[in-house]
Amino acid sequence: MHPRFVRHPLALIAAAALVVPGLAEAQFYRWVDEQGVVHYTDQIPPTQVEKGHTALSDKGIPLGTMPPAQTLDEIKREQELKRLRAEQERLLEQQRAADRVLLKSFRSVDDLIMARDGKLAAVDVVIGVSRASIRREQERLAQLRSEAANLERAGKPIPPHLEEGIAKTERTIRDAYSSILEREQQKEGIRVEFDRDLKRFRHLKDIPEDRALVLEDSSRPALGNLVTCVGKEQCARLWDRGAAYVREHATTPIQTDGPNILITAAPKTTEDLSLALSLIQDQGTETASLFLDMQCKNQGSADLDCREDRVLRVLDGFRHTVADP
Repeated sequence: MHPRFVRHPLALIAAAALVVPGLAEAQFYRWVDEQGVVHYTDQIPPTQVEKGHTALSDKGIPLGTMPPAQTLDEIKREQELKRLRAEQERLLEQQRAADRVLLKSFRSVDDLIMARDGKLAAVDVVIGVSRASIRREQERLAQLRSEAANLERAGKPIPPHLEEGIAKTERTIRDAYSSILEREQQKEGIRVEFDRDLKRFRHLKDIPEDRALVLEDSSRPALGNLVTCVGKEQCARLWDRGAAYVREHATTPIQTDGPNILITAAPKTTEDLSLALSLIQDQGTETASLFLDMQCKNQGSADLDCREDRVLRVLDGFRHTVADP
């Protein structure tokens, strides 16, 4: 066969298969060198094995393709993609499991709202117990301070047990306010959790959004009586502002003015407003919280007397006045 009649390398392979005995069962390879030139050979050069090639039958039919070997970066990318896909599938399954629990636990939007309000009410009961304890400790503190004042007026020294009793009572009150702050933050977490569940429940049940509930949620007061600070300098500056705010708005005299706590006397009339400011340090960090709490006369269950507009304005104005701009 004259070379001028061979128009394509495959034709050369086919022609060779007809002339050379035993070549019909042979296997050929198609590969491309670094210059982009296509080659057809019965063996792959060692330098080309990992660069990709196509196996061909003796009739030029592709039998399979060996892709180029992956680089280290390609292997890492593929492993990261596999990890991301697995994580995505895990999150999807987690969401499907949460949806099943949500639909099994609640039959309607009203069920969700009732469950939320029940949890909030349970936390309010605990807060009420803490407030009652604070009132008892305040009465004890007033009695101890009165005894100390009488001794000072009589020119007598204050015994160590009396000083320790005053300090211990102040610590108890401060710890109680720290507990109240934790419970208030717990309530906020409950609201956020149920708001998320409520939106998801409506989506799963294809229930239109209730605009009245949306407006109610958006008007819900946040913890305007809580301000955070970082570092001694900022906390000291905000503490001075907070103490001035307490003195301006409290209607009862200062009862305790100690390190990280400022308390006015308990209310005596329904018009009285008793305030307490505490600086609560986060464990192991430089961050602290300034928490303003209040007491009203006969607050009793649900703290009803402390929900008047004048009282809420004092709470809401605390963050705006005390926090750094």
